[in-house]
Amino acid sequence: MMKKNIPLMILFALTFASVCGCEAAIGDKCSSSNECPTGTICDTDSPSGYCLAYGCASDEECPEDATCVEFAPDITYCLKRCKNSGNCRSGYTCRDDIGENKFCYVEPESTYGRDENNKIDFVPPENTSSDAADNPSDDQQSDNEN
Repeated sequence: MMKKNIPLMILFALTFASVCGCEAAIGDKCSSSNECPTGTICDTDSPSGYCLAYGCASDEECPEDATCVEFAPDITYCLKRCKNSGNCRSGYTCRDDIGENKFCYVEPESTYGRDENNKIDFVPPENTSSDAADNPSDDQQSDNEN
């Protein structure tokens, strides 16, 4: 009797996986760029990692549900857009202190991304070339650095 239900359970699992929106998105946790959407990178310096895109000029250059945030001249990122902190994952908050749109990122009082005078001091993540869209593996990145 149980053997008859196995194909049905597999079909249900596959259907659920395709409907649940399980693809990675801007703002998701990550430990490498391979876990992020195509064209984005993993900022492993952010708590639990943060999938983002580097080098946007406007919101139109960001994926859906993301906004372009300028932290400093020539340092821009596509970050997850939010309405309130309930839209952000644990450890992040919905911020409106930089730019026109709200975005999910670390608490403003966090020391991450700030210098000794508590001024924003962001540097782009390592993988910022136009080849980032290919999401090279960590091994390929190491080989390119040698």
